[in-house]
Amino acid sequence: MYYAYILLSWFLFGLIHSLTASLCMKQTMANKLGTFNRYYRLLYNGVAVATFVPVLWLHRTAPIDYVSSWRGSLWLGTLLAGVGLTIAVMALRGYDMAEFVGWPATAKTSDSQELRQSGLLQYVRHPLYTGIILYLLGLLITQPTWSYLILLLAASIYIRIGIHFEEQKLVASFGNAYKQYRQRVPMLIPRFSQP
Repeated sequence: MYYAYILLSWFLFGLIHSLTASLCMKQTMANKLGTFNRYYRLLYNGVAVATFVPVLWLHRTAPIDYVSSWRGSLWLGTLLAGVGLTIAVMALRGYDMAEFVGWPATAKTSDSQELRQSGLLQYVRHPLYTGIILYLLGLLITQPTWSYLILLLAASIYIRIGIHFEEQKLVASFGNAYKQYRQRVPMLIPRFSQP
């Protein structure tokens, strides 16, 4: 029954996060907020954090029920989680963090943006998500419980769905440049040989 609450929390988080990220909601809020619309991304991120806290709390307080008789590998899981965390931090360093969280004083207009393809973005299109998935996989290997398995699977599914909609926006913003980039650079797992 506890895992049903975890799944429900993921569903509610995903639903609210998807609705607030939709273009329809953004346009509706732009009309309602007027000049305060520049705070929408900040509000959006605040709602995302507030709705994700229950998900994390439920995972944190879940019973330690192992998926199998294997009890994991501390060194391998920690190594993988460390690699994932390093990739995620490196990916975040490629962003203007004030713009990323939605601080309106520094937000750039879409006209001034250009398609970035340097750093980790030359190897995968979504390095932050790659880092998050590796980190969560590391947690699962460290302690292979049902809670960590659900965390990895739910986050991976949500990330994949999010990528679909994020890339639609990127194609709308950057057109053929993004389509060519998408053909050349893999989504999450880097190629180790030339296509």
